[in-house]
Amino acid sequence: MASRICAQLAQVVVFVLAARMLTAAEFGTYTLILAIAILLTRIAEAGSREFIMSCREDASLFNQIGTIALASGAVAMVVGLIVSGAINHFFEMKLVADILAIFSVWVVFATFSAVYAGVLVRQSRSEMHSILLMAGEGIGLVITLAGLFAGWGIFALAVGKLVMQITYLFSAMRVTRWIPQPRLQLVIVKELVAFSRYILATRMVAYFHTYAVTFVIGIFFGTASVGYYRVAERLGSSFADMMDEPSRLIAWVSLRRAARDNQSPVDLKRSVGHEATLLLPFLLALAAPIFIGLALVSEQLVVLLLGEQWHPAAPLTALLALMYMLYSPAVLTEPILSLTGQVQRLPLISLCNVAVALAFLLIAVPFDIMGVAIGQVTAATITVCITVWLQSHYGGVDWKQVSANSVIILPALIAMIAGIVWIARFSLPLTWGLALQIFVGAVVYSSVIATLYVFFFKTSNLFAWKRARVPSESNL
Repeated sequence: MASRICAQLAQVVVFVLAARMLTAAEFGTYTLILAIAILLTRIAEAGSREFIMSCREDASLFNQIGTIALASGAVAMVVGLIVSGAINHFFEMKLVADILAIFSVWVVFATFSAVYAGVLVRQSRSEMHSILLMAGEGIGLVITLAGLFAGWGIFALAVGKLVMQITYLFSAMRVTRWIPQPRLQLVIVKELVAFSRYILATRMVAYFHTYAVTFVIGIFFGTASVGYYRVAERLGSSFADMMDEPSRLIAWVSLRRAARDNQSPVDLKRSVGHEATLLLPFLLALAAPIFIGLALVSEQLVVLLLGEQWHPAAPLTALLALMYMLYSPAVLTEPILSLTGQVQRLPLISLCNVAVALAFLLIAVPFDIMGVAIGQVTAATITVCITVWLQSHYGGVDWKQVSANSVIILPALIAMIAGIVWIARFSLPLTWGLALQIFVGAVVYSSVIATLYVFFFKTSNLFAWKRARVPSESNL
C-alpha cells in the first residue's frame, strides 16, 4: 500500500510539472509512445511473475523462467528498435524514434524485473519489494525533474522511467542474491505458455480497454487531442486509484471474514452478498462526492494545476470524472466473485465491458473529442448495469437494499452542488475560490449525510437488518 501511494505521489508530481513544461502535442506524443512500450512489455512479461510465484520449488526451473523472460524482453526490444528505425527512416520523425528507442530498452528491464518481483513475493518479502519500488520511484523522480528543468522535454520522462526500472532491477538482484543461469528446455517453455495464455489474454483485454481510446484519438484527432484527453484521464484516475486500492483491500478483508469455512455454496453466497450489501453504500457515499466535486471544479483545478494552456482539458475532466464514478462499484466484483466461487466469470465479463467501450468509441469517432468522452460515459453507464446484474446474480448482493441504504446520498449531493455553485458566483482569486469551493462542498456534504444517517438509521429500525445474523440454509 505504501509503495502504491508513493508511486502515485511521484507520478502526480511528474504529471503536473510535465504538463506545465510541455505542450499538449508533446504530452500526447509521449502518451502514444508509452502505450506502444507497455504493449510490448505486456506481451514479453506474459505470466512469468505469476508462474514463478506458483511453480514448484526448483532452482533449475527458476533459472529457465529467468532465461525465458530475458529472451522475450530482448525480442520485444528488437521489435521496438526496428519500429523506431522505420519511423525515423520513412517518416523522418526523429524525436518519436528516439523516445521509442529508449522505451524499447526499458522493456527488457521491465520484463526481467517482473521475474524478480515474483521471486520476492514467493520468498514472503513483499515489504522489500515495496521498498525497492519506492527507491526506484524516488530516483526516477529526481532524474525526471532534473531533466525537465534542464530542458530535455519528453526525453526527461522516458529517461526517468528507464532509470527507475534499472534501479529496481539491480537492487532486486542484490537483495535476492540471484542471477538466473542461462538454461532452457522445451518442456518448460510449453508449460509456461500453457500457464500464461489466459493471463496474457486477460491483460490484453485490460490493455485495449485502457489504451484503445489513446490510439483512436491519436489516429483521428492528432497528438494534441491525445494530450488533452490524457490529462483529463490522469486527473480522474488519480482520485480513482487512491480510492480503489483501499476499497479493494477493505472489501477482501471484510468479505473474507464473512465467507466462513464449511459453508454450503448457497450459504456462502448469502453471507458474502450480505456483507457486500453493507459495504456498497459506504463506497458510493465516498465516490459520489469526490467525482461529482471534481466535475464541478474541473475548470479551476485544471487551470490552477496545469496552466491556462490546458483549459480545453477541463470539460473532458468533468465528463471522465463521471465515468470513474460509474465504474466505482466494480471494485467489489473481483473479491465477491472470487469468494463465491464464480471467478471464472471475470474474463468473459471483462471482455464484454471492453466490447461495450470499444463500440461506443467507434460510434463517437465521427464526432469531436468531446463526443468520445461522452461515448465513454455512456459505455460506463452500461457497464455499471452489467456490474449490478453480475453482483446480484452470482454474488448474492441485494442491490434493492443497497439503493435503499444509499438514498441519503442524493440530498447530500444536491446540497453539496448548491454550495459549490453558490461559491462560484463570487469573484474570488482562483486559488482561494477553488479552496473555498472544496471546503464548503466537503463540509456541506458530510454534515447533511451525517445528519440524515443519524435521523433515518440510528433513530429507526430501518437499518436494523445490519446487525441481524445472516440466516443459514438450515434456518430457512
